[in-house]
Amino acid sequence: MKKNSFKKSNNSKLFGSKRRGITDIIGTMMLMAVTVTGAATLTYFVNDVFVTGNIATASTLDSSTKSFQLMAYDTRDSSTLLTISNLDNNFDGKLCGVSCSGTNDLPLSGGSEFIVLKIKNKSFESVFLEDIKINNVEHEWDAKTAGITLNTMTPDFNDSDGRNYPADGKFSIIDENPIPLQSTSNEIPTGETVNILIKFGADDQDLLLSKGMQLSLNVGTMTPTEFLLESGEVR
Repeated sequence: MKKNSFKKSNNSKLFGSKRRGITDIIGTMMLMAVTVTGAATLTYFVNDVFVTGNIATASTLDSSTKSFQLMAYDTRDSSTLLTISNLDNNFDGKLCGVSCSGTNDLPLSGGSEFIVLKIKNKSFESVFLEDIKINNVEHEWDAKTAGITLNTMTPDFNDSDGRNYPADGKFSIIDENPIPLQSTSNEIPTGETVNILIKFGADDQDLLLSKGMQLSLNVGTMTPTEFLLESGEVR
């Protein structure tokens, strides 16, 4: 009887050991599955947030500036930017700044290139757009465009009577009429949607397409309104 009991005891221990071994293996496999699934999920969300944060039209870096909304933008190296007739860039695979030698000339004639923003003032008061920074390069409002109809068909070397479009390194504010008129000031009234036409200048590095660009809009507040866009895109 003692020998049989001893054998049963050994068999029970062996069986119990096997069960523990199998349980450990299953537990390890489940842990690995959870880890892989979690990592994949985290990667998805991180990548999704990264992409959305860089190219979404209404995403700001500062949530406190939601009253100033980016509705759309066009940074293509193409023609008819943001559906504005004759507003064309040169098809050279980049947004040209410093390497474009034609001072204040149009892109198709060797001048620096344009980008367009559509913004809406959602605050309860007017704002004055003092300057716009593109990748930390400042662009001021071009006062010589005040009240002048936008004309990107004729090079604008003589600005004694006002500018047909902003000079290199500057911007103008234009309405959404079929024949766009450039604003008489840098004021954007409350509730109004306008287009901002920015011309690259000699201080702007050439920007290859599909590259990130950080825009900072200074409206006289302590914290500027900031957006992350992508070159070569229209949204």
